[in-house]
Amino acid sequence: MMLQYGIAIQNACVRTEPTMEPLRKYRGDVWDRRQESRLNVGEPVLVFRVENGWMYVCSDSTEGYVKEDGIFVCTKRYYDDYTEQIGRRYQIVIKGGRYKDGQYFRIGTVLPVLEKEREYICRGDAPVFVRRYLPFTERQMRLQMERMLGIPYSWGDERIDGMDCSSTVRAFYACFGLFLPRNSEEQRSCGKTLHMMKQARYEDLSGLSAERKAAIIASMGVGTVLHMPGHVMLFAGEREGFLWIFHNCDTYVMDGTEYIVRKSIISKFLPKGDATYLEYLTAAWIPCAEKK
Repeated sequence: MMLQYGIAIQNACVRTEPTMEPLRKYRGDVWDRRQESRLNVGEPVLVFRVENGWMYVCSDSTEGYVKEDGIFVCTKRYYDDYTEQIGRRYQIVIKGGRYKDGQYFRIGTVLPVLEKEREYICRGDAPVFVRRYLPFTERQMRLQMERMLGIPYSWGDERIDGMDCSSTVRAFYACFGLFLPRNSEEQRSCGKTLHMMKQARYEDLSGLSAERKAAIIASMGVGTVLHMPGHVMLFAGEREGFLWIFHNCDTYVMDGTEYIVRKSIISKFLPKGDATYLEYLTAAWIPCAEKK
């Protein structure tokens, strides 16, 4: 197996199998469960296999099969120069959008700052770039949550402008220079690891009362990553005597009725069974930083 190097030139879909044929696992499922994730434009990748128009790639966020037209295969020297350039002079997308040439830039996309930028002109839905990571303050976290409201829910990022719950959390923290793993359980493990390195506060919420969980979360502050089985979200602060969360949600059930959300929202803890998401929380963590 020959190792090659590449750069994503499209928001390429990453799949667990080399096929674009949809696979529905159960009746009513609107998502293709072989869709693993989606690469951001400009994301460096390692290429391990090329066959029948497909490549198997690994990036910092994900791995799987992508269509070969989404990857620019380059030399190791080009790859190293490119990644060094990103580390030295970079710009990051804090609000997704599309340029007039049709290229879409997703939140959390990191690109080098070129000496002579292309003339990207677009009105209305152009992406918003900043040339440094956002400061890790409560104000900036609240602002970034507002920028990310309304992102369509999309399992495995099937939609180019969509994200699922863990992808949304990853994109949020990428804007602050912290690049989390792609999936929710890996993000939880990352929180534990950072805690052991004294770079995060991590709290195991399993078995605690709802009141105790709420008190811990409030003490940890805005931006705290909250985990429950099958879902991950961010604490968005207290208002009107309630705790609020920012998350990308598909649907929820209340009194036997299914309600469709399918976008990122700021809400109270949604109902689940005879309780709410709060009662189901298993862990909370937040990177160590001074918030203002």
